[in-house]
Amino acid sequence: MKKILSVIFAAALVASMFVVGAVSTSAADDYTVYFEVPDDATLENIGLDVWGSKVTVHAWNDAGNLNGEWPGAEATHVEGNIYSYTWTADSVPTGIIFNNGNNGVQTQNIDGGETVSKTDASKTVKNPAIEWGKLYKATGEGIEDPNGNTNVVVAATDYKTAEPSATESKTEEPSATESKTEEPAATESKTESVAESSDDKTVATGDTSAAWVLLAVVAASLGTAVVMTKKASSKD
Repeated sequence: MKKILSVIFAAALVASMFVVGAVSTSAADDYTVYFEVPDDATLENIGLDVWGSKVTVHAWNDAGNLNGEWPGAEATHVEGNIYSYTWTADSVPTGIIFNNGNNGVQTQNIDGGETVSKTDASKTVKNPAIEWGKLYKATGEGIEDPNGNTNVVVAATDYKTAEPSATESKTEEPSATESKTEEPAATESKTESVAESSDDKTVATGDTSAAWVLLAVVAASLGTAVVMTKKASSKD
């Protein structure tokens, strides 16, 4: 009986280690960032030309350039004016710049450092750090870099692919003149929104379903061990 219990507990321990390792690996391997191309009005306000249709990413770390020489590699179109780029675990950057293919428009360095103005050092700004899974958007401001070029200042924000647009939200809202019998439609709309949010969380957290299955197996093994122990005690 003791040998059986030892085997069961050993299997439970190995399964637990596998669960933790699988979840940790899934989270650590997601080296993706998103970028929203600024609209023409935002760029015009800071004295820059329109962005155009090309989005490239320049990236580097202590070993050198990761996406080739400037202006880097083309980003992947996600939706609308949203683009993304993903690195692998063996080439993680410490700094990146989104640009329009060396056509005169680029963001500030995204490296957690500082951008010091060439003509006025007092206008130094803090650069955002790289945050995986975040969306980088223009703040509406520009900063002169050490080379005298105006860079687009950006900030990191959460990105949700299934988030409904403002137009869609307004369309689904019932008007004030509608009868109360139609209120369940609003409830259905909220339910759909919650479902979409749940889908986002599933994408962000990785293969958590497999982890729960393995945990269930562990729990079942421990329960079996307890039952067998009670039966052995009653026989004794």
